[in-house]
Amino acid sequence: MSFWQKLFNTDAQQNEHKNQIACVENDCSCKSNDQLLTALAKAEDEDTIIGIKKVLISRGFSRKELNELQHPPIQ
Repeated sequence: MSFWQKLFNTDAQQNEHKNQIACVENDCSCKSNDQLLTALAKAEDEDTIIGIKKVLISRGFSRKELNELQHPPIQ
């Protein structure tokens, strides 16, 4: 495969994955933090979880906080 073919050959699955995350981010941008935290707790799809986390992180939440909300520590 030539240099140009490698350069312009896009990985369709990776693009689809990124597009799905971007769509989730757009859908979540108008929701409140409480709504997003509830949605994060219920979410099972990896792309949905990543999109919601990106929005919450942009609003001041830390990754550690979000991971603890999603997976509470065992006591």
